[in-house]
Amino acid sequence: MGNHEVLARRFAEANLRVEVIERQIQRVTRWSSGATTSDVFQMTILGRRREEYFRMWPGAHTNRVEAEGIDRERRQLVLMVHEPERTFEEQLPKRRVNLDPAKVKVVREDKHFIWIEHRTDARKRHFLCGRDERQLFICQLPRAVTTVRHAHEVLRAPEVSRAAGKTARQGEWFFLEPTVKDLAALASALREFRTVIRHGVPIGRGGNPHVAEELAVIPATLAGAKPVERTVFARGRVRHVDHDTVYLPSWAKVVRNTEPVADDGIARMDGIRWID
Repeated sequence: MGNHEVLARRFAEANLRVEVIERQIQRVTRWSSGATTSDVFQMTILGRRREEYFRMWPGAHTNRVEAEGIDRERRQLVLMVHEPERTFEEQLPKRRVNLDPAKVKVVREDKHFIWIEHRTDARKRHFLCGRDERQLFICQLPRAVTTVRHAHEVLRAPEVSRAAGKTARQGEWFFLEPTVKDLAALASALREFRTVIRHGVPIGRGGNPHVAEELAVIPATLAGAKPVERTVFARGRVRHVDHDTVYLPSWAKVVRNTEPVADDGIARMDGIRWID
């Protein structure tokens, strides 16, 4: 049985549909490194709602793409990808991006599109793939795991694991019951006009943002000689097109999961053409 058939069978065991295609998602283009885009592992999500499915191009025959841990009840699995470092380009519509030239390499651009350079990671990459509430998702893991249970554990930020009160989750965001110290810091920031309550604004950045009914951000500062990190609080309804609405009756501290994030604050997954 070939690798294409093995991958399709493993996804089916997790009650997921994958189309492992025999030609690349993007047209073949040769770069100065000698690699082509057809060598690079690529994966996306197609369809709508319950008709969604994964489409995968494993890339060069030397790439290793394996479905490891499977959880049929959760409809999720861990996917391992291992390929050599390769340079490739990503085409993005200008109207949908706001790039920092100091943080990305722009190869070329025209009136409608911009092309930026990426490099695949030569290390093994692990992704959690599956269904979360209503939609399919792909999430890169911060370190290697082989089971879905461990994938959820490593995505949980230490602050979430230590939280003593109630917690809620929507996609990559956790909402924690704040401590007395957290609430005092928020009250002080509001009183001193170091922050304001904003209404109907996104939490973080991304193509499909999570929008909070009320949001307050305390900027990073110093408490004596000790740095205090930027802290985000949300209250009311938090909505997202792919997730159930979360209702926060009082202020909650907002903490992101541990999915790797680029310098611009947006999750980047080499080879993944769909990002939450």
